[in-house]
Amino acid sequence: MLVITIVTLALSYHFGKDKLKETYVDESTYPVQAADFILENIDLQTAKFYNEYNYGSYLLFRGIPVFIDSRADLYAPEFSGKEEDIFMDFIDTSSIGKFYGDIFEKYSMTHVICYKNSKVNMIITKTQKEKYQELYKDDHFVIYEIKK
Repeated sequence: MLVITIVTLALSYHFGKDKLKETYVDESTYPVQAADFILENIDLQTAKFYNEYNYGSYLLFRGIPVFIDSRADLYAPEFSGKEEDIFMDFIDTSSIGKFYGDIFEKYSMTHVICYKNSKVNMIITKTQKEKYQELYKDDHFVIYEIKK
């Protein structure tokens, strides 16, 4: 029994040692480097972020407060106890059904983190660049500070 256990452990280590060095978070899907930047350069006590749905949970995991995350039911008025329907405001903003500037103002947003290829980012870069200061950009994400 002892020999079988030792052999099993040795084989498990041999076949699994390369897996220990792999990263488990896809940096094209989750803002790993952007989160590092936020934690090092932005005061989280005063910042209010607009973020996109798909990676809100990652930002929460990193200790960054979010506008929305994948637990959509928590952002509906029935569960949040607020009059605002944050989930629908996000859907309308991301699909350009509502002007994103109005939503940013409604929720007193100070920063925006979004995919570089998102509709919101394309509109900011093409029409509203003077109202937003780009703080960070990588291959997949961009962070803006909203100028007051």
